[in-house]
Amino acid sequence: MRAAAALGVSADGARSARSRRAARWLAALCVLLATHGSLYPWRFARPASFAVAWDGMMHQSTWWTGRGDVVGNVMLFVPLGALGWIAWRYGRWPPTLRAALLLATGVAFAFALQVAQIYVPSRDAAWSDVVWNTLGLLIGMLLATPLARLPIEPLQARALRLPLMFVALWLALQWWPFVPRLDWQHMKDALKPLLLHPQWRTGSAIDSALSLALVGVLLRGLQRRAWWLVALPVVAAFGALLVEHQFLSLSRCAGWLGGVLLALLAWRLPPRVALALGSMFALAWFTYDELKPFQLGDASGRFQWVPFAALLRGSMSANTLALAWQLFWQGAILATLGAGGVRVATPALALGLWALLLEVLQIWLPGRTPDITPALLPWLWVWILALLEVSSRGAVNQMRCARSNPPETRPLT
Repeated sequence: MRAAAALGVSADGARSARSRRAARWLAALCVLLATHGSLYPWRFARPASFAVAWDGMMHQSTWWTGRGDVVGNVMLFVPLGALGWIAWRYGRWPPTLRAALLLATGVAFAFALQVAQIYVPSRDAAWSDVVWNTLGLLIGMLLATPLARLPIEPLQARALRLPLMFVALWLALQWWPFVPRLDWQHMKDALKPLLLHPQWRTGSAIDSALSLALVGVLLRGLQRRAWWLVALPVVAAFGALLVEHQFLSLSRCAGWLGGVLLALLAWRLPPRVALALGSMFALAWFTYDELKPFQLGDASGRFQWVPFAALLRGSMSANTLALAWQLFWQGAILATLGAGGVRVATPALALGLWALLLEVLQIWLPGRTPDITPALLPWLWVWILALLEVSSRGAVNQMRCARSNPPETRPLT
């Protein structure tokens, strides 16, 4: 018994070490991405007058630089705050001091990026960006605190971290761009495509159904999983009435209903079978969407080899939504495989090569922007899954005994 306990402690320590290492690597990656996004296209020139440029940065006429720019600056630092707090949570310093140091470091980093933008002619340095970056940093730290420390006993199970993350990702896709609009006229306009002028788009219905069904498959190990499954579309629909540029359509609502039914059917299958089918359907839909509109253009496009460069052109809000969509579906493929007992490194390599092939094919598809970024996202998920300490055997076992153990005796690992 003592030997088994020692092995268990050793395994927990190894998982914890991998989690901290993954958090540090992901935080470093976020720093690189924030630097790249702030200094792109990396063409520097000395300003005519540094004093004038400094005065323009510090005394701008308005702090609101547009919804897309503000949301982008906030969201850019949310993962940095969350990962920074998770990476430092085992430090010897008191939590208050760690939070103050992380906040000060993040603000200094954001300010340094704005000063550096003075030397990038195509960028506009603005003190307001530092403020919005700081807000994103604080949001990330606040989100990471309950996820990292998990003070609520039912949430101490490692197996819950993966489904809860996909719940958050799924809701983010439904509520983007997170700009609230609390007025009765907007609510009526958001309901018109459902009640007065029903709109049907088959692609939207399939996307809504499959995405919710995949989240439901990952929710299988939770107690009261049926409540979670029913609550998700209800919460998403209510949020759509309160978020700008969101609406409820017939295809979207029908897709959510279909997703609930598909998840209920998946729960009747053996866990590994349900997870394997989920990864297959996720890969099929991801491939289908990448190859739309299935017709060749008149001229070939240009492949963007610089990571995330294509996301910095055009609408920042639309590009961020496209990136979040890619993250969700590629993550669903790898997460279902990992929860089913497959080591994700090999599937991540295969998925990255497949995504690269699909992006290369987009050179000849009209209206598409071929980019190297989707081919790199699977490796990001390898680190994320390590950070979440996803245990394949534990996930499958929890699914098998989801209803067999009472809450007070149910294992938490």
